[in-house]
Amino acid sequence: MLLVDHFASTVRGLFLSPGGLARGADCVSLAAEPIPPGAAAAVEVLEAPEGARVRRLEVIESLSGAPDAWRTLEVDLTPETIFVGALGGRFANRSVSGHAPPSPAPPGSVLDLLNTGGVIGVADSADEAVVKVRLLGGIELEGGPALLSGLPSIQGEAAHAGDQPYPGAPIVLIAGSDMDVGKTTCAASLAFSLRVAGIRVTYVKLTGTGRMRDLIQVCYGRPSGYFDSHRLGWDFVDAGLATTFEIGERESRRCARILLRHAAQHGEIVLAEIADAPNAPGSIHTATDPWLLGWLRWRGLVICACDSLDSTLTVLWLKSHVEIENKSILISGRVANNPAMRKEVERMTGMLAVSCTAPGRMSPHGGQAPGGALADWVIRHVISLRKAIE
Repeated sequence: MLLVDHFASTVRGLFLSPGGLARGADCVSLAAEPIPPGAAAAVEVLEAPEGARVRRLEVIESLSGAPDAWRTLEVDLTPETIFVGALGGRFANRSVSGHAPPSPAPPGSVLDLLNTGGVIGVADSADEAVVKVRLLGGIELEGGPALLSGLPSIQGEAAHAGDQPYPGAPIVLIAGSDMDVGKTTCAASLAFSLRVAGIRVTYVKLTGTGRMRDLIQVCYGRPSGYFDSHRLGWDFVDAGLATTFEIGERESRRCARILLRHAAQHGEIVLAEIADAPNAPGSIHTATDPWLLGWLRWRGLVICACDSLDSTLTVLWLKSHVEIENKSILISGRVANNPAMRKEVERMTGMLAVSCTAPGRMSPHGGQAPGGALADWVIRHVISLRKAIE
């Protein structure tokens, strides 16, 4: 048995899935065989250079005396720290990118920490400062390696491409031109204002690399802290993936459909976010999923977060693939927070642009909260869609 210091948030299925580790466990059994991508693994930090873009780890901890409560927090990594993460890759224009090891990695391999959520692989740039870790072994459960695909936090079956009718809840797809352009800010502001107005909102992050920050931000209005099984936000990790990068089309879409159907069963409006750009590696399979697009055309809206005038080309890409009218697409994000840029964007695209932090006027309850203007737009469109269907 190996004593570990931390469990990364990406391997939360070890605790939240039936058949996983006991709550509060801090020791794990290690498998001797090489570890494949998508498996949970224990590593020891060898180097944690000051200049590394990713030098902290988001961890999950159980709360004593609260059998269904957990918390996330970020910890600094130092040499000799032992933690459990997951093998996988990451696509990130503005941070560390890397790939899963090309073949199952044997214990003793030296790998790189690719993201704060604890995904471990081989960084693309050999010159970039990264946290180096030594692979101690895969986590053994029930006589075999602990694969995240076998440790989902939610249950459910994926829809098939031709399945109809679509879920009755309207869906708002939030996409953007890149990472850090305001997608999660839009989702969090919109979710808060809709909830204050009395609407039950669920949230799913469909693509990206495992981390709980966005889920906590949208569900609770903060980047870290406490949650329990009643949370109304889930991501691909809850469906069994450490990352959607380097995952095939069939598996990507299967996990996305499980998440979307689960969210529709628990909410009146579903907010769904795609990481990076919709045509980026790791996102394009989901962004072009025929079942998702069919639901969007039937009862959906799109919010596209952009950070510059040039980035609004993403809106045209989305429009061409989703095939919905201009009135069902809204531009937001950083570009819409600036009045002059907002006006120019509307002139260039012919679409409405709304600040993701502006208050609204329609709702007497949530309208004055930041994001109220987005909530106004969504509520009006949900009502118009309902009338069109009826």
